[in-house]
Amino acid sequence: MTWQTIARQDVELTVGARSSKLLLWLTVISVLLAAYIYPIVGSAPITTARFGGFVTGWLTTLLPFVGVLLGYGAVVNERESGALRLSLSLPNSRLDVVLGKFCSRAGLLTGALLAAMAGAGVLVVYPFGELVVGRFLAFALLTVLFGVVWCGLGLATSLVVATRRRALVLSFALVFLFVVVWDAVGTALRVGLNAAGVVDGGLPGPAQFLLGLEPGHVFQRVVAGFVTNGGPVDGPWYLGGWVALALLVLWSVGPLGLAYASFARRDVS
Repeated sequence: MTWQTIARQDVELTVGARSSKLLLWLTVISVLLAAYIYPIVGSAPITTARFGGFVTGWLTTLLPFVGVLLGYGAVVNERESGALRLSLSLPNSRLDVVLGKFCSRAGLLTGALLAAMAGAGVLVVYPFGELVVGRFLAFALLTVLFGVVWCGLGLATSLVVATRRRALVLSFALVFLFVVVWDAVGTALRVGLNAAGVVDGGLPGPAQFLLGLEPGHVFQRVVAGFVTNGGPVDGPWYLGGWVALALLVLWSVGPLGLAYASFARRDVS
């Protein structure tokens, strides 16, 4: 067996689960609903390029939940049931298991997002919208990458703990930190520094960079730089689109790589 075989088996199991179907359909329906609403409430011109800016806020809230819920049980479920030891007794390495699970879960979310984006493009364009092919394709690919980031974070939690409950708690802790708490920390820091007279107005560039390391902020900067603005973003170079794109790629592989390094050294009994 190889990682491809593990991926195919995991796709069959994941697609057959009711919870996974609900998550994937929730993703598709949410994107289509946003595309239906955008031409009604958005300002002219209605284009697929500007749709990216309209729906980004929805996606930075939705995809973290969907991604971690798809990924958190991928390995730890088999670890609890003993199936992981059986799988590793076959000609499978731990890397095969992790790679197969990641490709399966991330691939399913990618398929759902691409299908949703295709439908969203039709809803935005028909009857009065404009299709901007290049920027819309770029937005679709960036959205897929953002979904992969959160699938990877969910799978990473599945690798570093021994029980499904702990993986779920750790996954939601990450979502709570990055989606709910992070902006409040930034606001409190800005208010505190203004009150102390350290800054006047906005935060300095380095502080904006550190607060902008959160995956959702990185995704928003990439979309602003390559889709909605279609040009350089105002401010220091390290707040621009190319640096944000590099950070988004690091988020997609970095946490999972560190989690795999821990998983490869640990006893799975």
